[in-house]
Amino acid sequence: MENKIAVITGATTGIGRATSILFCAEGANVVVVGRREDEGKETVRLAERGKGKAIFIKTDVSQATQVEEMVTKTINTFGKIDILFNNAGVNPEPARKTLTECPEETWDQVMEVNLKGVYLVSKYVIPHMIKNKGGSIINMGSCYGHAGVKNRCVYSASKGGVITLTKSMAIDYAHDNIRVNCISPAIIETDIAKNIMDEARRNPEIWKEIITNKIPMDKPGQPVEVAYAVLFLASDESSFITGTSLNVDGGYTAQ
Repeated sequence: MENKIAVITGATTGIGRATSILFCAEGANVVVVGRREDEGKETVRLAERGKGKAIFIKTDVSQATQVEEMVTKTINTFGKIDILFNNAGVNPEPARKTLTECPEETWDQVMEVNLKGVYLVSKYVIPHMIKNKGGSIINMGSCYGHAGVKNRCVYSASKGGVITLTKSMAIDYAHDNIRVNCISPAIIETDIAKNIMDEARRNPEIWKEIITNKIPMDKPGQPVEVAYAVLFLASDESSFITGTSLNVDGGYTAQ
């Protein structure tokens, strides 16, 4: 990872922040991409404790103009892009309903960020990877994209789209030495999930419902555990792997 340039979207907290910190520790230079400036700058501060450099570029990945400007700034700063981690995603409360209950504007919001965001950022990054004669793209899927899940129709649909998009991208750009893979986590203990996890640890019934009954390893994943999987797919150590979805889910999808 020494001196490689990595763009990480949704990097202001959680898995994106953990990956930014890990990449910089391994010697990469990281572009922290997200909508929240204060959190993004904190990610930069934490990441720069490592060997690599980090910068924050405020970007909404669902907006083509902002994405194009972010990629241009990255190239002007670092001269190339070796790695792209399409991590940005949303799962708002109104989306946690059946299809008929999910508001149309919520459907559009989730698809705009989770699926269109992957399309847009990849669209503007790939030409620079081709010019650089290769690269590695890792898209954020989900175990919910592999199977139907109750009251998660829009989120599952968006992540199922990401998983299939990953396979098509891998085929399209294999001859350009660009590898495209996908990470599919289960329940990860990010900042957003912290309150739920804290409550579950105090209540055995809640823990059983959301963890034991779903995760054979009987625990939630940690952001850094996903980050290490991303690191593997980003590095040359996975040089013959493309078009795959790596499940980081404690056995969720093995059931």
